[in-house]
Amino acid sequence: MDRFYPDIESLDAFTLSLDGLGETIRCAHCHRCNQMISHGFIYRQHTSVEKEPVGKRVFCSNRYGRSGCGRTHQLYVAHRFPFLRYGAAALLIFLCSLLMGRSLEEAYEAATGQVEPRNGWRWLRRLMHNLSDFRCFLKARLKPLEADLPLKNRRLSLLLSTLKPLLSQLPHDPCRHYQLQQQRAFI
Repeated sequence: MDRFYPDIESLDAFTLSLDGLGETIRCAHCHRCNQMISHGFIYRQHTSVEKEPVGKRVFCSNRYGRSGCGRTHQLYVAHRFPFLRYGAAALLIFLCSLLMGRSLEEAYEAATGQVEPRNGWRWLRRLMHNLSDFRCFLKARLKPLEADLPLKNRRLSLLLSTLKPLLSQLPHDPCRHYQLQQQRAFI
């Protein structure tokens, strides 16, 4: 079962057709089929009255005669990152600012408007955690890596030299494209 979908309509169509898919959809935890039930939307709250659907929950049912494990799986649209407040656009601004040579504080402020860069360091840590996945994706799909960014911080230099070809050679929205292709969160 895919975790990321191109838009909310295709995600909703998939979850509404779970009963008809039968043996093709299995729970990732208990590996039972025919137990998945659509369980509601996941929203991102913009204001007190405005909310945007960014995903859906799917429940491996252990109720009403079903023998599933009872776990809930969360499925998302590809332009959103699970458990992050900001979307792909803010992350791209952040990464492009770093690639242009700005400091982390300046890049994070440009992307989010926030002065405190603490979450910028968290973003970098999460990106470093996915570095090997990015390199495997680039090796399989794109040209060889080139290290042409001389930075004082070795880890940041390694990360940015990997993200530069990823951002430049993928389609207009590389985070979304990566999440749809790999079915893994970009960050």
